[in-house]
Amino acid sequence: MQLAVVGLNHNTAPVEVRETLAVADEMLAELYKGILTNDRIYEAMVISTCNRVEYYIVTDDFLCNVESVLRIVSEVCGISREELQKYTYIHCGSDSVKHIFRVASGLDSLVLGEPQIFGQVKDAFENARKLNASKTFLRKLEEYVIKTTKRIRTHTGIGDNPVSVSSAAVELAEKIFGKLEKKAALIIGAGEMCEIACKHLISSGIGELKVTNRTFAKAQALAESTGGKAVPMEHYKDELANVDIVLSSTGAPCYMVESTDIKKVMAKRKYKPMFLIDIAVPRDIDPAITDIENAYVYDIDDLKAVVESNKKLRQKEAQKAMEYVESGLESFYHWVESMKIVPVIKSLREYFDDKKYLELNRFCDKFKVTDKEERRRLEYLLSAYMNKALHTPLNNLKDKGPNKGKYTLDEALEIIFDLKDS
Repeated sequence: MQLAVVGLNHNTAPVEVRETLAVADEMLAELYKGILTNDRIYEAMVISTCNRVEYYIVTDDFLCNVESVLRIVSEVCGISREELQKYTYIHCGSDSVKHIFRVASGLDSLVLGEPQIFGQVKDAFENARKLNASKTFLRKLEEYVIKTTKRIRTHTGIGDNPVSVSSAAVELAEKIFGKLEKKAALIIGAGEMCEIACKHLISSGIGELKVTNRTFAKAQALAESTGGKAVPMEHYKDELANVDIVLSSTGAPCYMVESTDIKKVMAKRKYKPMFLIDIAVPRDIDPAITDIENAYVYDIDDLKAVVESNKKLRQKEAQKAMEYVESGLESFYHWVESMKIVPVIKSLREYFDDKKYLELNRFCDKFKVTDKEERRRLEYLLSAYMNKALHTPLNNLKDKGPNKGKYTLDEALEIIFDLKDS
């Protein structure tokens, strides 16, 4: 049994392709059902974020079954198999485990070391669990992913000087406008990315901050926590003429800001510069707005250039983080190997159980033991002796069985029964 992943990310596919392949939560149940119809795929998990879509499967034949996943993705998303292949990568075995450790710790993120991806990976594990798509392998992998990522966050500086797509967007705004004290911004959406953007805008000294969201109460909560003003969703377009910066990150299936909106707005603004940042996938802001004079649209791919400079600062810490990734990988595969010894341990215990009852029956027959209570005491004595005698060797088999060392028979017995220490 091994893990395999097929996916695409910000390095392999442009935003147009990623938004086509994005997986909404309401699609997951049907998607898992389709993937797990293949009886050689035992568990599955899907991670879908702005920057990546990845399908993890637990299988015993990754070559054939990765192909099965690609066929399903092709059918569901309406993209040809040949086109899909241009953008996807495939990892198998320990490479796939190392990959998810890197993803969860932000080492594979657009912004190196960004913390949001950790929560998104945990959500993906949880969704798979809720939809009965994960079992022993993925659940244990989740434990190791969480443990390894927390160690990296605690013991390296990969998360120092927090940088995210949202903060990179604000940094870009500062480069365009200079100081933001006399500028106004409108945030469309109230999710985590918007919350971070609000905090960065406030810390950058934005003059006025407005927040709108489909659920007005969430807009109010975010506005109150950042000192901004909540705007009802039905009126947010009325505010466009009054703001210099628009940042949008919603899950809307269509554009929240269209070219026709900005044409009217720019005339009212007398063509004062306007900066629109789209960090949603699918995109929220019509890219045709770029053609309007003094209206500047940046989508999530445009932010790559901004974050490149931040990556350099974190490369050194990333090297330290990889040491923890390798350590986590080794620990996880120690568990995987220990699972292979479980059938041996089970057989050994069954063998001793059989011998125990065989000898118990012989003893009772030979010495005419017919009293049930006396037989129960004899059985208790034999069980206690057997459990004590097997405790050390069974534990050693489980702990040291995954070791790849080659031993002679007498060396193996010394290890299993701790004979050197006795």
